[in-house]
Amino acid sequence: MNPSNNLPVEGKRIKLQKIISVKKFNGEELLAQLCYHYPQYTLYAASKLSYRQVQLLLRVAKQQQAIQMYNLTQIAAAPHTKKGSGVTKLSDHFKKTANS
Repeated sequence: MNPSNNLPVEGKRIKLQKIISVKKFNGEELLAQLCYHYPQYTLYAASKLSYRQVQLLLRVAKQQQAIQMYNLTQIAAAPHTKKGSGVTKLSDHFKKTANS
């Protein structure tokens, strides 16, 4: 429509491209992941949280899990370092973390 006289606009038509769907959003799956990492939440209680809060909680859970896996890898590798220096270094790291 032409805003000046409310008549249909004549001329070329615009052809829209299709939007490629990567993966359909599954909100229930996100909430289930949240409930897995934070068992104090029920699906009903988690559904009351905003999307931003759910994303924040899941991001923190993944970071903590990654830190835990990294630490376990370091624990497994420490005894195999030269003269066990990795064990001392790792012990100092955990002692420093515990005292902070």
